[in-house]
Amino acid sequence: MQIEVFGDILKDLGIRHGSGVPCSIFKPLVNYMTLDPDLAYIPAASEGEAVAVAAGLVTAGRPAFALMQNSGLGNAVNPITSLLYIYRIPVTLLVSHRGEPGKPDEPQHELMGRITEQLAELCGLETHVFDDEGFASGLASALNGGTATAWIFRKGVLHGGSTITAKTIRVESGGRVTSGKRTLQAELTREQALREILPLIDQAAPLPAVISTTGKLSRELYEIDDRDHSRCNRFYMVGSMGCAAPFGLGVAQAQTAESRERGVQARRVVVLDGDGAVLMKMGALGTIGMTGAKNYHHLVFDNGCHESTGGQPTCSPFVDFQAVASACGYRRADSASSRAELQSALTEHLSSDGPTFLRIVIRAGSRPDLGRPSLKPRDGFDRFSNFLKKGT
Repeated sequence: MQIEVFGDILKDLGIRHGSGVPCSIFKPLVNYMTLDPDLAYIPAASEGEAVAVAAGLVTAGRPAFALMQNSGLGNAVNPITSLLYIYRIPVTLLVSHRGEPGKPDEPQHELMGRITEQLAELCGLETHVFDDEGFASGLASALNGGTATAWIFRKGVLHGGSTITAKTIRVESGGRVTSGKRTLQAELTREQALREILPLIDQAAPLPAVISTTGKLSRELYEIDDRDHSRCNRFYMVGSMGCAAPFGLGVAQAQTAESRERGVQARRVVVLDGDGAVLMKMGALGTIGMTGAKNYHHLVFDNGCHESTGGQPTCSPFVDFQAVASACGYRRADSASSRAELQSALTEHLSSDGPTFLRIVIRAGSRPDLGRPSLKPRDGFDRFSNFLKKGT
């Protein structure tokens, strides 16, 4: 299929956003989206990150795809099975088929080439092999039915389009300076820190979209003030560890596109993250910095451990998250460990253009009677998605 015809199908079905890790099979599509000002393609650091970005876009009302080589399908299994499947988010996956049986290819593609279709099906995706005649109607049916789908693309099925010449890059190195070196000693528990933060985000106008990472952070956030299911601007991430940040980026990009069309200010997006989750998909920090999303605010609760699984240590005490975020292109990056520092920094961040990054050093520990959200994942998704689409 000529790439212009393929692109018209995507546009006709409302798909103008995508994120991915490219493959030579998809070179025509990536080049096409890069050159078309009406389309938005976000290059991701990993396939799982691309799935989360696309999921955030879809949640906020913007149909989107995640693009990947089948060798990277394994990197995306977690968000496919514990984000798309759990919340039933109709993301379209475009998967190239390297290592197709009977066709010579690199040795690393041999096994994945044999199991690509079966793996996609095992992950709960409605799976199709791309063909010219059935693609448009099949994709339209999947989008109308709210189904997450995988389309397997064999070599040569997309062709044509313009060629992009690789440019010689210019980079800056060593010029970013964070605040003076200091040692932060945790004073607050995560729940205490959340109670300091909530008045600043629950009383803002308009209300920001709030995404919280998996584990005890989401459980505490829910128990503090959402047991009556009244906080429609909240999304509690179940599983898909490391994906809160890129999911939030997808939401932020969708809200920015909405604001341009309506001529209003883009809704702010606040991601409440954990040190272990950030470390798992640290490449997402570079993607977030690259986009320059002005409505994106990233808060990382750092207790130096995987508390939800028993307190096993992370390497966060050896990582200067503030310096990393700054180096990745966040417009502002700070750290806080006390109540006063937290309130002051967050107030400044929320009144500044993003992306911003705030590391909140906290003490480990949680209440022994900590419950779990009674809100079912799909109900939580519908509540949050409707909040974003209604603009209230």
